Amino acid sequence: MYKSLVYIFSFLALGEIIKYVFNIPIAGNIIAMILIFTCLKLKIIKLSTVKPAADALIKYMVLFFIPYGVGMMVYFDVLKENWIPIIFASLISTIITLYLTAIIQQKLEKK
Repeated sequence: MYKSLVYIFSFLALGEIIKYVFNIPIAGNIIAMILIFTCLKLKIIKLSTVKPAADALIKYMVLFFIPYGVGMMVYFDVLKENWIPIIFASLISTIITLYLTAIIQQKLEKK
């Protein structure tokens, strides 16, 4: 478990370092996810190496959203004024995401 946490947090640190050094306008955790996905896909690291910590983190993932929810309350006035466009954009983007995911899944299943 600890070894898998070290792997995950090492990739997170590497993503943050890459973001800082190259001044990339993408969050460091996104860069880290791309890096760990690439390493898993290229079989540089094995899934069994990171799976124990990943399963534990997913189990408690809802806790990671609490700070963002609390932080949104700072902008309550903005949310209150623009709730219709926010809801509309959320619904449309969710529908598009589901639709594109279904199309990609169907194409991948044929292969």
